[in-house]
Amino acid sequence: MAASNDDEILEGFLCPICKADLKSASQLTSHFESLHSEEQDVLRSLKDIFGKAKKIILNSDDTDLKETFDRALKLNYQEQQYYYQEEQVIGVIRSSTDYFKAVRSARLERYATETNKLLIRLDKLVCNMPLDPNQRKQHEQDIVPWLDGTSVKLCPSCAKAFNLTRRKHHCRLCGSILCHDCSVFLDLKVARSIVDPSVQQNTSEPDHDSHNERNQLRLCEHCYNLVELRKQVQDSRNAKTVLMTAYEQMQSLMEQARPAVAMYEKMCQSLFDGETTYNLGDVNAMRGKVGKLAEGIDLLSKQIANFPAEPGTRQAKLQKSIRLAAENYIKDDLIALPKLPTEAQIEEVRRQRYERAERQIELERRRMEMEKEKTESDRAGPSRADAGRCEEDDNPLIEQMNIIRGYIKEARKELKFEEVAILEANLKELKKEYQLQKLSQQF
Repeated sequence: MAASNDDEILEGFLCPICKADLKSASQLTSHFESLHSEEQDVLRSLKDIFGKAKKIILNSDDTDLKETFDRALKLNYQEQQYYYQEEQVIGVIRSSTDYFKAVRSARLERYATETNKLLIRLDKLVCNMPLDPNQRKQHEQDIVPWLDGTSVKLCPSCAKAFNLTRRKHHCRLCGSILCHDCSVFLDLKVARSIVDPSVQQNTSEPDHDSHNERNQLRLCEHCYNLVELRKQVQDSRNAKTVLMTAYEQMQSLMEQARPAVAMYEKMCQSLFDGETTYNLGDVNAMRGKVGKLAEGIDLLSKQIANFPAEPGTRQAKLQKSIRLAAENYIKDDLIALPKLPTEAQIEEVRRQRYERAERQIELERRRMEMEKEKTESDRAGPSRADAGRCEEDDNPLIEQMNIIRGYIKEARKELKFEEVAILEANLKELKKEYQLQKLSQQF
């Protein structure tokens, strides 16, 4: 390629002297050697250098080798000086980057467009697919029309003739004809996960019917490769890095720690109020659970911070920020927990609460005495106490309270303190109802 002027670009096997297009390399070589033989000195200049150096070496044995070549180069330069009088000018430059990008974009677009069409057809096929084989076949032909195979005698893939044993089949995505040996089958569960990435394919449980053709789509190799390539792209995009997995585990521990901290604060306040819903062992167990969660969060945040990353990059800054956020969360929310009361403080608060309850019961008893002061005296016979004890033993409230106490004990073992709170509230209501029954029986 050469430039005749600033506006025109010549291409081909051009002679560098006369700019003639010789069409082939051999014709160009013959043309140059025959018509421009005077220019061959340029090609022989290097040979002349070594030839002259050889003569000088033979004539002078004691001459230094470096000086010999320097003299030969100087002599050759003087003889060929006219070739270097004019500085070579760079011709027209044309960039082919845009052309290559256009070719590549067109090729990629063609594959992307074809793949998108196949995915649209695949979505229509798997959506509301009938279970009946005949209805399913009609459904597949309505979505993708099948090619007429009356004139097709050979399989386009393997070139084997169709006969009674080698039947004609159709690709469900493009409708082309192929034999059974050239068919590739796509599982319907995999197809649904491709058209809808939000559908998670469960690979842990083996599917014994996955090899059944009823649960698969028959495809040609070309369509299968395009669909499989799209699936690989989706899997690579959805694949989680080690850093992302560690971060999600840390977030999960944080979500578990928030309700645990709220429950611990509620249990502490219950102890300070003198309630009997929780005891000191329950609160210590919940504090230990929060401590384990804090250790797990701290360990995962350290792992994230220690992942290899170039200093000063965005990833390095992100890892540092995650570690700092985890440290602040542990310090502010998990370590700075309310201090537990001592046993003496708990007993004192409960004693005061018990005395208040006793005074309230006494006031209620006196009020009921004033309401029953006109009751006949013969109702309080000596047999009444024995009857009261029998009724107390058979009282269903006592039986219910004992059952609830058993449930509370099991819930405490499993650290289900929310259930403990609900059961304790029910037990408290039953105790209150039982006290009222006892007061009413006295009068």
